[in-house]
Amino acid sequence: MDSGYFSICMGNLQHEGALKLTVMEEHPDENGQKKFDRLRWRYVIALSAIALTVIISQLILQHFISGQQSDSVEINLSGRQRMLSQKITKLSLLIFHAEEQTHRSNYGEELRLALEEWERVFYGLQNGDDQLGLKGDNDFFIDSLFQVITPSFLSMKKSANHLLDQLEKEAGQEKVFFSEQMEEILAQEGVFLQGMNQIVAQYDKSARNKVFRLKRVEFLLMCLALFIIFIEARFVFWPSALMIRESFRELRQREKSSRKMAMEISALYESLESSYQELVAVEPEEDEYVIFGRSDPDGKALRFSDKFRLLMGYEEHTSFQLFEWLKKQGNEETFLEIIQEKLLQGQAWNGELKLTNEVGDFIWVKMHFIPTLNAEGKVVEILMVGMDETAAKEAKVRSQEVQKERLEKKLKEQQYRSALILEGQEEERRRISRDMHDGVGQYLTALKYSLDGVYTTKSVPEKKRLETSKELLKNVIKEVRRISFNLAPVALSDYGIVSVLQKFSEEMTKLSKIPVFFENRTGFISRLEPKVENNLYRIAQEAVNNAIKYSEASEIRIYLSHSMSYLNLEIKDNGKGFDYGKLKDNGYFSASGHGIFNIKERVNFINGQLTVDTGPGKGTAIQVVLPLET
Repeated sequence: MDSGYFSICMGNLQHEGALKLTVMEEHPDENGQKKFDRLRWRYVIALSAIALTVIISQLILQHFISGQQSDSVEINLSGRQRMLSQKITKLSLLIFHAEEQTHRSNYGEELRLALEEWERVFYGLQNGDDQLGLKGDNDFFIDSLFQVITPSFLSMKKSANHLLDQLEKEAGQEKVFFSEQMEEILAQEGVFLQGMNQIVAQYDKSARNKVFRLKRVEFLLMCLALFIIFIEARFVFWPSALMIRESFRELRQREKSSRKMAMEISALYESLESSYQELVAVEPEEDEYVIFGRSDPDGKALRFSDKFRLLMGYEEHTSFQLFEWLKKQGNEETFLEIIQEKLLQGQAWNGELKLTNEVGDFIWVKMHFIPTLNAEGKVVEILMVGMDETAAKEAKVRSQEVQKERLEKKLKEQQYRSALILEGQEEERRRISRDMHDGVGQYLTALKYSLDGVYTTKSVPEKKRLETSKELLKNVIKEVRRISFNLAPVALSDYGIVSVLQKFSEEMTKLSKIPVFFENRTGFISRLEPKVENNLYRIAQEAVNNAIKYSEASEIRIYLSHSMSYLNLEIKDNGKGFDYGKLKDNGYFSASGHGIFNIKERVNFINGQLTVDTGPGKGTAIQVVLPLET
């Protein structure tokens, strides 16, 4: 398989992956959206019913409460009328029996004030008085009772006013002249008191009837609210719960598929690397050694064989000085001196030489310089024996280049598939978060409003059960919001990575026993690409969760800093740490599902660099360095 065919295959694979990504982008959440749309109209009706029930309940209750306030004022003032009538009679008697004029004047002033209040309340109870809080809306029976006592009221009023007039006109008048007024007041007081007793009793009876009606209305409203809750639970909440359960089931299936794909990619990594090493180790088939030339012991009169002349492009009968020729080919003079000294001592030399022919092409040869000795052991000739390995060298280099290109394309394909997996997971998280927030979260909030609209219960256990239900519902709403935030924090798209990391540290501190602190050391406020911010948040989330589960630390810190060219994210704990090198050598972090593996995948996805600094008893620090675009 040549590199061109391999490039075509890789192009097809990338085109197929691009088509899949395009389909995902065009239809990111079609099935889930259809399910959610089917529940949308039910949610609108449910929320409207709850809102209408709450409004009607409040209007009715406020109306009854306002009526009860008026009733209490009427009962209080009608009872006060009896006291005032008795006070008027008492003051009249005191004036009648007083010996001194000063006492008569004081009692007369008190009588005048009592008469004014008595008269105002009497007419206010019948006709209404806004300042006193009286509506004057009496039933027929109370009006008839007022008509019965009105003559007594007018008679007592007339007699009392006449007594006051006489008291002002004749300061020295004897008390016998007040006897007629006193007799009239005493005669009418009993009739007035008896009538007011009946009026007070009727006001009290009317108020009790209103309270009884209010209880019935509250009971009916409670039954209506419970009925609406039942209908919503049956036709809204239960289908929504089924939808969320189905979404979680699909998410688990996709997660399993993603893990399987990641394992296959990891195995492909190992297979490709092994194949590459095997191909590099393979020795190509070599030619036979032949004589390339001869020279005298000093290297003079070097003559080349016909085969070597053709290989180098030399003309016929071309000859050189051996060591001068090697020097022109680019070999060091010291190196040549060593070779010459070795040959003169009768020892052979062999090695690989890189030569340049007449047209400027490189030629690789395996060369042997062999000294020929006479009977006396002196060197008489030097043979140059060699083998052309240029073709084998080029084939080996081409093979390495092909394998390197193939490996790079496989790595790119793996990164591409990893990107698709991560984007698919994030899209699924966003969909579930949106469904939980816009679906379940809204339904639970509507249910909370509905329960808040229930005001009365029959017994103390029912009241406690209702309060417990409200508290449980409140906790469920908090948990749904927490899960929705962890799946896809809305603030990430609105405010950026800094705000989300701050919020994340606060939430994890509340939920775990280990405090989590966030520090923006350099005041970084810039926004990054959505995929970069999302993966930085997931890296911090994965690292913090691993530290909470395994580190046994007393605190966890998240640091964010930046320079002109790089952004640095560090998650550090003071826990027990672990032997990272040993686990890495054992392949513990090479499979999907491990926190370090997931972090490495996300760091590679955003072209960052990952550093893990840990050891037994020294805590763990995970650092991600990300280049910033300038």
